[in-house]
Amino acid sequence: MLALIFIVVSQIIKFQSGFFGARSFEASEPVGQWVVPCFIVLGLYLLGMINYRWLKAAWKKQSWLRWALISLDILFSFIYLWFGGLVLFVVAFTYFPFAP
Repeated sequence: MLALIFIVVSQIIKFQSGFFGARSFEASEPVGQWVVPCFIVLGLYLLGMINYRWLKAAWKKQSWLRWALISLDILFSFIYLWFGGLVLFVVAFTYFPFAP
């Protein structure tokens, strides 16, 4: 649901800023200044929700299973953050010109 809201609002802001009509980097930078921070906040919020659910489930288990679930959660968090960095690069690359 959060991803759908993010996509819809980013399309509305693209339309209002003239992103589709101008087709230039000057029109995409104001949109990128909004999209990139919100993408980071949305990603961290989603990671926090996932971690909360896994840790809440882990505290109800036996000792050995609890630590296995916590270790799995830590591994998932590292993979999530690594993949999120790659996706953040793609999102930033679509809105900001890196080459002169």
